[in-house]
Amino acid sequence: MSRIAGWLVAMVLSVAASAAHAQVDAERVRIHGSQTMAARLVPAVAESWLHDIGYQDIRRTQPSPTLTEIHAQRDGMPLIVEIQASSSAQGFQDVVDGNAHIAMMTRRPNAEELDAGWQLGDLASHDQEFAMALDGAAVVVHRDNPLAQLGFAQLRRVLTGQARDWREFGGRGAIHLHMVAGANSARDLIDERVMQGSPYAPASLHADGESLVRSIAKDPNAIGFVTLRQPWGASVRPLALSDGGRAVAPTRLAVQSEDYPLTRRFHLYGSQMMGALSRSFALYTMGQRGQDAVARAGHFAVTLRPGYAPPTLVGPKDYRDLVGKATRLPLSLRFNLTGNNESGVAASVYDSRAVRDIDRIVAFMQLPVNRGRRLLVVGFADTAGSSVAATMTSNDRADLVAHELMARGLPVLHARGVGAQVPLAAAGASGARYRNERVEIWML
Repeated sequence: MSRIAGWLVAMVLSVAASAAHAQVDAERVRIHGSQTMAARLVPAVAESWLHDIGYQDIRRTQPSPTLTEIHAQRDGMPLIVEIQASSSAQGFQDVVDGNAHIAMMTRRPNAEELDAGWQLGDLASHDQEFAMALDGAAVVVHRDNPLAQLGFAQLRRVLTGQARDWREFGGRGAIHLHMVAGANSARDLIDERVMQGSPYAPASLHADGESLVRSIAKDPNAIGFVTLRQPWGASVRPLALSDGGRAVAPTRLAVQSEDYPLTRRFHLYGSQMMGALSRSFALYTMGQRGQDAVARAGHFAVTLRPGYAPPTLVGPKDYRDLVGKATRLPLSLRFNLTGNNESGVAASVYDSRAVRDIDRIVAFMQLPVNRGRRLLVVGFADTAGSSVAATMTSNDRADLVAHELMARGLPVLHARGVGAQVPLAAAGASGARYRNERVEIWML
């Protein structure tokens, strides 16, 4: 081998060794869990985060079908954001085992997971639980179908094939069920909230939500379900749904307030000891720039946008009289019932989203366009127990929020509880108290 050839070989080996050394030394932010969140949402927000905190040469690689890596450098120091798609359960376990810094979850940890991860800290705290985005499913029919709403029990009869004709629900003709083939986020949510382990009836299968919607647009007897991110056009409309409380349609206000029963949060979870970069990313997702990236990725952001007056008001007369001339902010403040259970002992009063929503309300009311506006605070209680106790609870919740807002300098005109007269879920059902015990904010 000539001297020049030997020199070239040595140079190549040196560069390769340096690259390998840099790869080994690169700091990693490990984010594991939900396939739905790992597909588009978290990579898009991670790239936005890296750009905004000064990283350069940002590039995305796919070492395996389930692993996305985002490489970047700042001041000559490499960083890799590792996004591993598995499941919510596996992501949480990886954090417990020390194999991930952050878990991506489309649900809150269950009691067994919380018990296994006791060393992680208070996972209901806003320091460790981050509501990154909202997602959901819509049950859609042809626009000429006379049906306006379904309860979850009725919907289960349709999806299992126990109900075969629309006449059972006031319509007409045989029911034609359509579904997207294979696993998808809408089906995951229907499985969890509606089916209760029941098998689906035979259905016309489609490659994606767009194909399903096109078929329903041609068939007045069709029904199917798609993610809320799927446009359905003028010939298809969503049904209002109820899981034991009032029926709610998937409007923007109802989804962002989580009144619509097929809405869910996309969460990030980290331990008390999560590193500085991991915490920086989690907190970034809560801010305006992070939420803008959430919206660009096609998901519902949880930042506060202008509200509007609902076309119809459901509830007692005093409630309708109170808010009839007001516009509702698209949120519902909910409470921390210790995360693990529904014992009623609040660990930190508000749940993690509500903590940040109060900050968002303050910032929203300080905008020049909202100066001089006043707030109405309306509390609701669960339907379990006596009506007197429910009224007292709803008043206490409304007063608690009103005092918090007034302490922040906001003008609250009225704070009132209306008891359990407008439930969102049936008393005694899993999670009913959490959904029913809430506070609405209206603006005059």
